[in-house]
Amino acid sequence: VDSDPYKVGEILNIFCEAGHAPRMGMRIDSRMFGFIPPFIRQSIKNLPPVKRITGALLDDMGIPPSVMSFINYPTRFDTRELERVLKGTDIEVPRLPSYAPVIWDYWERNLDPDLFKDRTLKGTVEGKVCVVTGATSGIGLATAEKLAEAGAILVIGARTKETLDEVAASLEAKGGNVHAYQCDFSDMDDCDRFVKTVLDNHGHVDVLVNNAGRSIRRSLALSFDRFHDFERTMQLNYFGSVRLIMGFAPAMLERRRGHVVNISSIGVLTNAPRFSAYVASKSALDAFSRCAAAEWSDRNVTFTTINMPLVKTPMIAPTKIYDSVPTLTPDEAAQMVADAIVYRPKRIATRLGVFAQVLHALAPKMGEIIMNTGYRMFPDSPAAAGSKSGEKPKVSTEQVAFAAIMRGIYW
Repeated sequence: VDSDPYKVGEILNIFCEAGHAPRMGMRIDSRMFGFIPPFIRQSIKNLPPVKRITGALLDDMGIPPSVMSFINYPTRFDTRELERVLKGTDIEVPRLPSYAPVIWDYWERNLDPDLFKDRTLKGTVEGKVCVVTGATSGIGLATAEKLAEAGAILVIGARTKETLDEVAASLEAKGGNVHAYQCDFSDMDDCDRFVKTVLDNHGHVDVLVNNAGRSIRRSLALSFDRFHDFERTMQLNYFGSVRLIMGFAPAMLERRRGHVVNISSIGVLTNAPRFSAYVASKSALDAFSRCAAAEWSDRNVTFTTINMPLVKTPMIAPTKIYDSVPTLTPDEAAQMVADAIVYRPKRIATRLGVFAQVLHALAPKMGEIIMNTGYRMFPDSPAAAGSKSGEKPKVSTEQVAFAAIMRGIYW
């Protein structure tokens, strides 16, 4: 018992320091709530929406609701007998900062709930039905390889049957449990057929990875008579993904279990010039997923958006200038997908991507100027301008340096 007790905020900071976490710079004095009449406080606490929100937050953090009754619990401990017994001895009660690290260390080694969870991809997906779209190349193929190796019941879909069969045979030869179904995910009827086939054969889907996509790098100045570019990207990147989500969601909601991973783009965070059609379609999917997550959060159907940086895949191959800029490998990108499946965060993004989003929120004009600088530095590709020469553009030292600083950003 401490004769000079700490406040709740001070105790939290002591344990933050013991756990090497950031300290809270601002604390709320709970006495300020004393100015609110008790009957009003009680009425607010008993409102059904407030009780539901509080219950959901506590459940998410694994805190029993009964704990809330002990916050600021009016308790008085009598230390007079203890002080009398210890008087004249060398024994004294230590202050909390001196033994908080010991308590934290014991909890971390013996009581942390994460110690008893299998945080490996195998432990997460073994025996689970995992669907990957666009699984015959790039990120989709690398993700399919990881899931097959981890023991998932892997369902892969792609447009070209011959390539799809080759990938399935390759994964099966390595011991994978693979089921391949041809599908053009830009065709809504084909999406419906794909969903029906998967549900008929497997009953449900545990994890859906919306990877199939189309990217177009072309400035607006070259797009005035190409409205179909916007229609094509929306059809596959947005409508195709939403069609699958809406098809698989009923079984997920009924089982109260399901996870959707959307492969989005860092361009959504940076507002990448020349990618207006592509970024708009990915932004639409991001917005849909946030709204759907708000509806299904209490039913354990979750969404993760991966704002993927530039990855060396066949999708970017037509833009020859990307041969000279830093990119992720498909395997590195697939590891991001694996982390999304294991940990289920709301979003996965690079630090540069998050910084760009914050910059656009706090200083939008500065962000716009930076992106405009990149836009003027990197020209449209000959293919975007209508040339079929296939000539590889010359890359200047300035362009390489700028791309290295802005690693992973689309230009």
